[in-house]
Amino acid sequence: MKKILATLFTLAFGVSLFAQKQESATPVKSSVNDQEIRKETEALTIKYNLSADQAKQMYTIQQRKAKNLADIAPLQTSDPALYRSKVKNVQTGTLASIRRILRSKDQVDLFEKTKSEIRVLQSKKQKELAAKKATREEIENALLAIYAE
Repeated sequence: MKKILATLFTLAFGVSLFAQKQESATPVKSSVNDQEIRKETEALTIKYNLSADQAKQMYTIQQRKAKNLADIAPLQTSDPALYRSKVKNVQTGTLASIRRILRSKDQVDLFEKTKSEIRVLQSKKQKELAAKKATREEIENALLAIYAE
């Protein structure tokens, strides 16, 4: 329990220092977005029991993911197929970045388990929608919505 509290304290301190440095370099689009990024980072820090250094890296990964998704958002209406492709690339890149920062066997095992669970959920959803004769676009959108991290 003490280790978790110490980790959370260190994370909060480290992220706040890191965020202050980042804000001067790159303005954050909105405080709500930054709050969501911090919330996601905290959840993943707890999930994977990340060190303070790993938590800083996770915050950067989550910032990048949010920026990339915001950058491609206009494509959702102008070119939905390209948008889906780019979202898939953002998700793949985010997962690869997360995997790179994980060091312990327990962290990696949990990451692989999560990826496996995502694949199972996507498979079930794809079969369900195919049985309902959903369009390819509907299936792709539903599969993109099943994502963790």
